[in-house]
Amino acid sequence: MIEFREVYKAYGDTLALKGASFVIPRGALAGLLGPNGSGKTTSLKLMVGLLRPTAGSVLVNGYEPWVHEDLVREMVGFLPERPIYPPYLKVGALLRHLARLRGLPWSDVARIARLVGIERYLDSNIGALSRGYLQRFGLAQALLGEPEILLLDEPTANLDPHARMEILELIAALKRDLNATVLISSHILPELQQVVDHVVLISNGRVVDYGPLGELSAKYRVTTVYRVRCPEPRRVARLLVEHEHVSGVMLGDGWVEVHIDPGFGDELRRILRELESEGLVYEFELKTGYLGELYERALKTAEY
Repeated sequence: MIEFREVYKAYGDTLALKGASFVIPRGALAGLLGPNGSGKTTSLKLMVGLLRPTAGSVLVNGYEPWVHEDLVREMVGFLPERPIYPPYLKVGALLRHLARLRGLPWSDVARIARLVGIERYLDSNIGALSRGYLQRFGLAQALLGEPEILLLDEPTANLDPHARMEILELIAALKRDLNATVLISSHILPELQQVVDHVVLISNGRVVDYGPLGELSAKYRVTTVYRVRCPEPRRVARLLVEHEHVSGVMLGDGWVEVHIDPGFGDELRRILRELESEGLVYEFELKTGYLGELYERALKTAEY
């Protein structure tokens, strides 16, 4: 769990964080969302003990990072926004070196390389990697030692749309496989709504709101998306679009994505449970609300 309690951070006369308070529960895949300059990177650096707050407290699994630095860094894997790697060093050589610093065997490196899909590039120079695979390499170094918490600062920055989704899907898969708490800092909202289940909305150093995505979507009455697993997607889609508050559906292989108007989630869940009892639905889950719409509505509602 990560907890900020009335955190202020000043750089000289400039306040980067202004009384920021939020909680990210254990096991969440959370987004720290806001425009550039809103305080996201400062927040991440506070979590790993690279900075100390000017006032307030930061707790990572109950420990202050700048007091229990070694302990917290064993718990946390960190991917900075602009990592710099030696371009002429081999991928495997640098990972092996980082593993040795942590007292880890080569078998751990090989397994992490397989998890992130870079095992074919272990003998390649780091400078020869594409941007997408450079991010995969960054994830690999952050995952060494299987940290409980993974902090990722703009992990999809400067990638094309396809590569961004590829990296986000990889992060979601890693979270499931390793049962880690993941926090993604980003100003690119549309792609993140495909993977996160919690959000912290930040603007100009202040936390606008935070919590489970489903609760915030209901609070600010934004369109909500459900993912429905079913044996006959076309049949289920036809049944759902007849509902006046279903604003759209999308079909996939064995699933239907349902877009429901604000405030009608309970009614949709009732319909889905009926279809489930009839054998037409295997399972369903809240996928996300529209993050851009959610952010704008929360920002308008906030009182500073």
